Amino acid sequence: MKQFKTQILVATIAASLSGMAAAQNYTVQRITTPDTVQNAYGVAINDQGLTALHMRMPLAAELDFNLISDSLLAESGISTEFDPTTDELTYRQYLALVQRLDDRFNGALTSLRLAVNFAGDYDGQSVSMPALLNTAGDGASSQLNSADHQFLGLNQNNIRVGIASAPYTRFDHTYQPEAQEGQETPDPVTINYARRDFTSRALWYDGTNHQLLEPTEQTLLGGESGLFDINENNVAVGFQSVALTPQAQTRIASCLEFESDPSSAATPYTCAWGAWHTYQNGTASNLSSFNGAQLSTNSTIYDVHATVWQLDAQGGVVSQTTYAPLMERLEDDEFVWSTYAYAVNNNGIAVGQSWTYFGAEPVVGGRIKMPAIFVDGETRPVTTNEDYLWGAATDINDDDIAIGYVLQNIQGTRRAVPFTYSVQDDTFTTLPTLFNGSATYPNAINNQGIIVGSAEVDTQIDSTRRRAGYYFDLNNPEQGLINLNEAIGCDSDYFIVSGDSINEQNQILVTATTEREYTDENGDVRREQVAETLILNPESGEFTGCTTEEDKIVRQGAAVSPWGIFSMLLIGGLITLRRKFTA
Repeated sequence: MKQFKTQILVATIAASLSGMAAAQNYTVQRITTPDTVQNAYGVAINDQGLTALHMRMPLAAELDFNLISDSLLAESGISTEFDPTTDELTYRQYLALVQRLDDRFNGALTSLRLAVNFAGDYDGQSVSMPALLNTAGDGASSQLNSADHQFLGLNQNNIRVGIASAPYTRFDHTYQPEAQEGQETPDPVTINYARRDFTSRALWYDGTNHQLLEPTEQTLLGGESGLFDINENNVAVGFQSVALTPQAQTRIASCLEFESDPSSAATPYTCAWGAWHTYQNGTASNLSSFNGAQLSTNSTIYDVHATVWQLDAQGGVVSQTTYAPLMERLEDDEFVWSTYAYAVNNNGIAVGQSWTYFGAEPVVGGRIKMPAIFVDGETRPVTTNEDYLWGAATDINDDDIAIGYVLQNIQGTRRAVPFTYSVQDDTFTTLPTLFNGSATYPNAINNQGIIVGSAEVDTQIDSTRRRAGYYFDLNNPEQGLINLNEAIGCDSDYFIVSGDSINEQNQILVTATTEREYTDENGDVRREQVAETLILNPESGEFTGCTTEEDKIVRQGAAVSPWGIFSMLLIGGLITLRRKFTA
């Protein structure tokens, strides 16, 4: 098959911002996004000056047009007469096409598979994107470089942890179509499919070497595992597949029948992968009576359990403990029944999310996900208050104070309510928001009690609102939530949409949107909105915020619907919440 290096008609892509800018409360340190990817998102920052990053959208992917259907080209605004040997894609056509080749949306195994997510780190001087499971790093994407990677956690020993998918390979499947009555037997048909050894693996990386943690259950698709966090004692937390769901067992049984059917265009693998792809895009239809955007269940063919691994200095498994859901699955419930651990403190207490049932009398129609604590082999609820119907615990500090969010019906719409939970006192406390009904997502807390996250800043009654990054000091609650856009000054060209991580030096890692210029195929200079990662370094002095109401209005209009570019952050759609970020 021919491989074509994609030609993009774009002369320059240049950010309009300098590396450092003066701020009222923070100096803004920009982490330069490599020119091989479009967007960069903050993940975690430690006290040693290392930052873990998530990069998205390769800008120089190799596209094999023999594996791209005419329908995909048409959906991307590309003529079906496009000839890759002589024609060139415009920048916009290229982005539209690669977005549709993303694993989360590309449901055809006959189609080209690409990597669109890349793990990266910043050492204070430069950004690196290791190859890991691919043959090449630095954002290279092709059939050979089709493994997605994300770093999701980082400890003080500079160990990064995360999740990786296996790279795809291709195989031919030949079948014999059945003859129609009165017609001759047709010729055999050969279909070229993609496949991979596993859906996901927990990833450990020390800057030179990487390790993958095998899950218990690996039937047919190779199983799933992932790591979200690791503490200073090399205790890592995440999830692993432990069994096929009852629904998947039935589906897999029918898929296996294709092995002995010579007339089938499907194989057991392609059938099972198709089921997985369908399940991952599922929504919580049982909650349709509650107003608000649909809640993604991000299901799979496996039940996965939150797992706490004790690792050695080389990433080897010393021991592991799995945690079952808060309640047992009902006998007539066939769907996924899982737990996920998103963070762990240095005391070994993990926090995350568990499937459970709403109300005192469990019914299948009452399936919900709620925040959970994982400690001493026991899965504990954060709250059983029936005002809340969904949520997750996202982080925990060494004082055993967990943070997270729960969804509540406020003014007729589901909104995220932030909380703290004291593991020692078993005390659940809701936190302030910017205004009544502002959906607020805490992402990280340090040992000084400072919380950073993302909160809605638009007050109109609508299911989708613009969000901004914030910080909140538990020791100074009367100060309320501080919008990080005001903390860096109203004249900044950035709009901070999420506070992602905070270290013990009170440096805040944030994701921000900004406008970037590029030259189109006609030589015209155009602008696009992209995500970049910033480090906010604290300054001395009293917080003043924006000086005038006019500044605030200009600042609020600096970005139009910045949240839209964060819609595709999850590898494979395995979980509802990526630690440090909600999607």
